Amino acid sequence: MMLVSGFGFGATGAISRSIDADAWQLASWRSLIGGGGTLVYVWLRGRMSGSHARLRVSATLGPQGLLLVGLSGLSMILYIDALQRTEVANVSVIAATVPFLAAGLAWLILRERLRRSTVVAGLVALGGVTLTVAGNLGPGDLDGNLRAVILALTLALLIVLIRRFEGADAVLALGSAGVLLFVVALAVADPLGVAADQMPLLVFFGTVFAVSLVLWTEGVRLIPAAEAGLLTSSETPFSILLAWIVLAEAPPLVTVAGGLLVLGAIFGHAGADLAAGRVSRPWLRPRTRPRV
Repeated sequence: MMLVSGFGFGATGAISRSIDADAWQLASWRSLIGGGGTLVYVWLRGRMSGSHARLRVSATLGPQGLLLVGLSGLSMILYIDALQRTEVANVSVIAATVPFLAAGLAWLILRERLRRSTVVAGLVALGGVTLTVAGNLGPGDLDGNLRAVILALTLALLIVLIRRFEGADAVLALGSAGVLLFVVALAVADPLGVAADQMPLLVFFGTVFAVSLVLWTEGVRLIPAAEAGLLTSSETPFSILLAWIVLAEAPPLVTVAGGLLVLGAIFGHAGADLAAGRVSRPWLRPRTRPRV
């Protein structure tokens, strides 16, 4: 699930750059269609019927669920805005540090053990991001890179809180965030000003987002926060490759160098875990219901 969602999220840069619309228009329609599709999924799964589901809906409408909604909505606009201001590869490389940020936050919030190998890999990834940002100091790129850094922090916190707030329905919260972002856009931007011939692409954009969001959110619940962030980083190579193929946007050399450092840290850390038998295999576990 996490790998398929990584491919879907990785297509965001290529698709968004192919649509003639501004950041708010792209983000609002993507979130509305994607969020609406996610809410349909919630309904089809029957999460809104029965006493167990009512408890989860009630928790989602409480402070914990609303925090998830707010963070999710913020990440949606930050992602598109960053992609509009800098290279797709830059955003992807910076966002790839999410697993290490998630590991650190999980240590602080969930008290999950933080291994030395994770700290070392995180420092290497930080070096890669520093190289990427330092090598793109133009006014536009720097602005987009800073937004990507905030995005990475937001996504890392979201991963950890989804695991922390087990009573809230994360899929319902994230779907609601998509719809809410469109309402906000009506007040601060002009989402209805998109040309009619761009709507089919926007519908496709939102559909890909909905499928990726559902798979990502369900996958996060099955595995530890650091591992979830690790698999989420599969988005990075997909994103750079698709931008290269679809947009002919070859990444700058300094971004390639930074990206190799980040990906080296990610896959080196994953390889060490796999060799030591520390990587969980949820497909081998008996299925259990999430706790309320």
